[in-house]
Amino acid sequence: MRFNILAGARSCLIALLVVGLLNLPVPVMAASSKPLGMVVATEHARLDNATAAIGADVYSGDALATDIGGSLRMKVGPSQVYLLSASSATLVTRENRVQAKVEHGTVGFSTTYPEQLEIGTPLGVIRGANSQRVFGQVAVLSATKMQISAYEGTLLVVAANGEQKTIEQGQTYEATLAADPEPGGGQNQAGVGGTGINWKHVAFVAGVAGALGGTALALWLEQSESCSNPPCSD
Repeated sequence: MRFNILAGARSCLIALLVVGLLNLPVPVMAASSKPLGMVVATEHARLDNATAAIGADVYSGDALATDIGGSLRMKVGPSQVYLLSASSATLVTRENRVQAKVEHGTVGFSTTYPEQLEIGTPLGVIRGANSQRVFGQVAVLSATKMQISAYEGTLLVVAANGEQKTIEQGQTYEATLAADPEPGGGQNQAGVGGTGINWKHVAFVAGVAGALGGTALALWLEQSESCSNPPCSD
């Protein structure tokens, strides 16, 4: 009899605990997950619709945004990600990498571990082409157009259809989503469908300082103050 009472009480306790866990608010559940990054500099920026504060943790799925004239810099492990004026992005995990998904605006990034960080855009994914340090910038101009600059190292762009493009150090390219095949079986100039990309060589960047302007240059200098070989990423 006593055994049956104890067993019943134990079952009730387990049921109460399960119900309590199911009713936990989403922020409490999310708090137990490991943050992907941390805000280290911010001005007129928001983290999940709240004012972004220095030292704030950034979790998978958190929305980041800057107002006009604003900026935000965060550490993502040993790497750095920058949001410039009027930009928005979300951090997520993709396989063994952290991906900064850019909705619109301009995002800069630097890392000595390119295999751990990539930038997602409507046209494709950008990452380091090899194991060397990279410092680059991606400007999403629209859902069908972006501009990519490689300030240090070589970048690799992988389009949705698997098409790949390397951007060498010092180069800036403009990427435009290729038009759909023409009616009647013809193809567009690029010879690919709507998931392909047309590339235009925009400029050759002689130096980082000359390529970056305003907020981007300030972020570069801030990161490099204590580094003999910028950009630092630790």
